[in-house]
Amino acid sequence: MTNDKLGNLAGLTPEQIGKGLKISIIEGAFATLYTTLAGGMFLAGLALYLGANSFQIALLSAIPALFSGFSFLAGYLIRRTGERKTLVLWTAGLGRTVYIIIVLFLLLNIKLQVVVFLIIVAGSAVMMAIAGTIWTSWISDLVPEERRGRFFGLRNAILNVTGVLVAYGAGRGMDFLKLNGLERFGYALAFFLAVAFGLISTLLLTRQPDVAIPSRPEPGIKEIFLGPLQETQFRRLTIFLAVWFLTGTLASPFYLVHLIKNLHFSFAAIGIYSMIGGVLGVLFQLLWGRTIDRFGSRPVTVLNFALVGFMPLLWLFATPSFRIPIWIDAVLNGVIWTGASLGLWNLLLDLADNPARKESYFAIYSVVPGLGAFIASLAAGAVAQMLAGFHTIILGADFYNYDVMFLLAGVARFACLPLLLKVKEPKSKPVRHTIRVIATLTLWRLNAGKDVILQALGIKSQD
Repeated sequence: MTNDKLGNLAGLTPEQIGKGLKISIIEGAFATLYTTLAGGMFLAGLALYLGANSFQIALLSAIPALFSGFSFLAGYLIRRTGERKTLVLWTAGLGRTVYIIIVLFLLLNIKLQVVVFLIIVAGSAVMMAIAGTIWTSWISDLVPEERRGRFFGLRNAILNVTGVLVAYGAGRGMDFLKLNGLERFGYALAFFLAVAFGLISTLLLTRQPDVAIPSRPEPGIKEIFLGPLQETQFRRLTIFLAVWFLTGTLASPFYLVHLIKNLHFSFAAIGIYSMIGGVLGVLFQLLWGRTIDRFGSRPVTVLNFALVGFMPLLWLFATPSFRIPIWIDAVLNGVIWTGASLGLWNLLLDLADNPARKESYFAIYSVVPGLGAFIASLAAGAVAQMLAGFHTIILGADFYNYDVMFLLAGVARFACLPLLLKVKEPKSKPVRHTIRVIATLTLWRLNAGKDVILQALGIKSQD
């Protein structure tokens, strides 16, 4: 059943669907403001400010993964209530506003214990796990299938612009407050604004039209948890995700911490790092979206996941005085990670085509990578903590405990590729054909650009 048919069942006109998609983009922009200010460098920075050690930093990173299992509640709640909008409003609203507790602690200058901080983050994670799965079910029905690549490419591009601008601006502001002894106030302001933007995002969802849920039989417990895994291609995708997140995310808790603690990046510099990837991501979201619509999700996903293994290895060569590897990683974030995440998302939507299992697909997609990332984060945190005093110099470069994680993560990512190649997608073009066409088109455009530059300089091409 296509999304257009679902829209007709819901009585939605093309104009209503178009309005809903526009609202989704605006809502997503405010949600991005929330996640930027209540996560990333500000969440990691606050953890360090509160005195968290390496294991607690890893646990902080693992918390969303640990509570991803609550995603399975989404299907149960939808079947009990028969709709999705109200559920998203309540769960997302609670999940985002709980951070006001942190704001109060900071403004009242009450010592916030790391354990209490982690509990607050966990409470938010529970609510957002449920909200995310329900929202995914909702938006997947609202977006017409033939427009998915372009829509999510455009939406993600706009969200990238929003994220990088606020990350840079807030980073500059945080640096200024730290220099003036107002670091505590800076974190309070960041999380207060995050709550405000989160509430705006939640309220905007009230204007996004819901799609009627087709009648379907009440599934048993086994069907809810294991039904989608009976489908060969979805099972293969799940196995890849489990292994990849179990091994390829070993270094995930430490990138931002390494920038702050060992490479001595300011918040503004981290903002610039995010901005580089975000600005390039705007362009490549649109390009990868069109590529997905033309060639299919699988070849785009495979191509980009074949390249992400290089990225952790770049961090091995970065020093406080030699930051070029970090800037290269920022560029690859915008080019490669954009294609990998957009391709994987669309591949999921393509394979999750049984309406009776919709919430179970998305719950498994959330839980399996979540559990893998949780185990990886705890293992990495334990290793990093055991190697807390590790520091050696090789060829003049400093290597710390986090560098061990970067090396392991890079190697593991390459080892996971054969599992992804086993996933097949109906109607998608072969990977080699897609790479060949993309390479040819890229070389043609580079050559055309070279000729334009030479002509502008009055130089004849020697070709």
